[in-house]
Amino acid sequence: MPKTRDIPQDLREFNSLFSFIAMRHDAARVFDDFLTLVICVLARQTQEDWYLSTIRKYSEDEINRFPKMLGSLFIIYENARRAGEWTDPLGSFYEAIAGNYKKSGLGQFFTPQSVCDLMAMMTLEKDFGKNINDPCCGSGRLILASHNYAPGNYYVAQDLDHICVKMTCINLAMHGIKAEVYHQNTITMEKPYNSYIINHDYWKTKTPFVYKINEGD
Repeated sequence: MPKTRDIPQDLREFNSLFSFIAMRHDAARVFDDFLTLVICVLARQTQEDWYLSTIRKYSEDEINRFPKMLGSLFIIYENARRAGEWTDPLGSFYEAIAGNYKKSGLGQFFTPQSVCDLMAMMTLEKDFGKNINDPCCGSGRLILASHNYAPGNYYVAQDLDHICVKMTCINLAMHGIKAEVYHQNTITMEKPYNSYIINHDYWKTKTPFVYKINEGD
């Protein structure tokens, strides 16, 4: 298990819940499954089969911790919104546990927030209505920084790693960003394995939404 000092303060409750589940299951699978469950929640009952196939491997006690993990994330997103900032709790947690779980398939690191903010300021004008592509999106940090600096654009994001794609979907949905996110190899540009539409009606509902187009995981 990761040491408490390695976890950001605002993610320690999340980590405690996660660590309980990861004692009996592969940590990478627990994290990936959690992302899937969150997307199913944000999909407004359009992904019930995916939800059920994901959750069935866990005990009742473990299942009861997943909504608590989501609740702790909602607080982090809401605090950032009120402060007029962007946040990537999923990417931060992923990085914090990567060193402890490399044998489980974790091990990526993402662009620091300050660098993302600088890149957004250097490359974007403060207008809106543009289509912007991020072909290797990671957890979506560059898009989050871009939206925070110049809101109102439409984003298309891709990544070969489905974990990264799921993190991006959730991060963009929770920040009210309209986008398309593809699980895809942008070098070969083969057909996406999975495709997601983010917040297509956010202007009307003000509710985060992820619509999964392709089947398969």
